[in-house]
Amino acid sequence: MTTLPADRPRPTRDSAVPETLLAEYRARTPGSAAAYRRATAVLPGGETRFVTYFPPYPVILAEGHGSRLLDVDGIEYLDLVNNYTSLIHGNAYPPAMAAAAAVLASGAVFPSPHELQRELAELLVTRIPSVRRVRFTNSGTEASVLAARLAQRATGRGRLLLFDGAYHGSAPPLLADGPEVVTVPYNDIDAVRDALTEDIAAVFAEPFLGAGGVIPGRPEFLRATAELARERGALFVLDEVQSLRNAVGGEQTGLGLHPDLTVMGKVIGGGMPIGAIGGSEELLRLTAATTERNLAHSGTFNGHLTAAAAGSVTLRHLDAPAIDRLDRAARRLADVITAASAAAGIPATVTRAGSILNVHFTPTAPVDAEQARAATTTPLLSALHLVLLLDGVYTTPRGMINLSTALDADDLDRAARAYTHAFQRLADMEIPTPSR
Repeated sequence: MTTLPADRPRPTRDSAVPETLLAEYRARTPGSAAAYRRATAVLPGGETRFVTYFPPYPVILAEGHGSRLLDVDGIEYLDLVNNYTSLIHGNAYPPAMAAAAAVLASGAVFPSPHELQRELAELLVTRIPSVRRVRFTNSGTEASVLAARLAQRATGRGRLLLFDGAYHGSAPPLLADGPEVVTVPYNDIDAVRDALTEDIAAVFAEPFLGAGGVIPGRPEFLRATAELARERGALFVLDEVQSLRNAVGGEQTGLGLHPDLTVMGKVIGGGMPIGAIGGSEELLRLTAATTERNLAHSGTFNGHLTAAAAGSVTLRHLDAPAIDRLDRAARRLADVITAASAAAGIPATVTRAGSILNVHFTPTAPVDAEQARAATTTPLLSALHLVLLLDGVYTTPRGMINLSTALDADDLDRAARAYTHAFQRLADMEIPTPSR
C-alpha cells in the first residue's frame, strides 16, 4: 500500500556510501556523535522528528543566525534548509525575534482572544483572495486535520482523496494507509476522475509535492482537479504550508486557483509553531463558538502570541521584490547544479518551485512520487549530503534545498561552488549511478 513520505521506510541507500566518506564525517564531528549517543538514552532513535536523522548520526546543531548554523563541535554551516521552508528570512530573524521577545515580556498565552491573533489573520485575508476567515492551530498537521474534519462536516461525507507522495502531516485521517483515504498518482487527472466518487468529502492537493520531491503540479492538472471536486460535491483543499512563501498570495494566485480551504503553517509563524486554515465565511463559520451545532475546535496554544507576532513581521517583510529575488537565486542555483552534474558525468536533474528545489539522480525530472522514489535508491543522494556537510553547507538528506532572504550574493556563490565541488568528488568516488 502506498504510504506518505513521513511513514515510508528509509531507503537502504547508505550501505554503498564509501567508508572513507563516513570516516571523514565521523572524524569531523565527534561532539555530534557524543551528543547523539546521549540522546538515544532518552529519545527513540536519538531524535524527535523523523527528517532530522541521517546515518551514521545527525549533526547536532547549537544555534543559528541569519544564513549560518553552528553545531556542537563549533563548525559553521551555510544553511540551505531553513527548517524545511519555515525560516524564510533565515535563522533568528531579528525583527521577528524582537516581536516574539516583546510578547514574552508581557504574556504569551491568555484565556481569551488577543489583538495579535486578529492582526495576523487580517494579513492573511489581505494577501490571499480565497481566504476570508482564518482559524489558527499549533502546526500544519493540526491545520490539515481541522480542514479534513471541516470538509467532512460541511459535505456529510467521510472519505478524503490524497495524492501519492503528498504530505499533510503525520496524524489521522490524513495518512495514506488510513481507512478514510483514497490515494492516486499526482499529475494524473484521469486517476482523479476515476477515484472521485460521491463519498469523497475533499480533495487535498499541494501546488507541488513538497516532501515527495518538490514535484510541480501541472497548472492544468490542478485546475481540472479543483473543477472536478466541485462538480462532484467535494471540497478542494489546497495545502500551502510550504508553498505560501512563493508568492504574496500563495501559489494559488499564479495558478488561477480559488480553493474552498487553504491549509497554512511554517512561514506564517516566523519561526514559531503555528498552523491555520482559511476559506469562506460560510465554511469557517462552522468552527465558531457562536454557531449552533458547530464543529468543536479548541486548543490551549492555538494562535500562540509569539507566533502571531513573529509571523506578522515575517509576512510584512515577505513582499513581491523579496520573493522575486529568491526566485532568481533559486533558478541560478538550479542551473549551477545541473551544469555541475553534467560536467561530472552524473545524471541528475533539479525540480523547483520558487525558492524550493530538489536534486534527483535521474536523467529526466520526475513528474510523480513513484518516479521520485526510484531516484532515492542510489547512494549518491547520501554521499552528496555528506560531501556538502564536510564542505560546510547544510542541506537535507533527501536533496531538498530551501533558500532564505538571509542568503547574500557571497552565500549564493559559496553554495554554487560547493555543489560544483561536490559533484566532482562524487565522480571521483565512482559510486554507481542509475544509468551505470
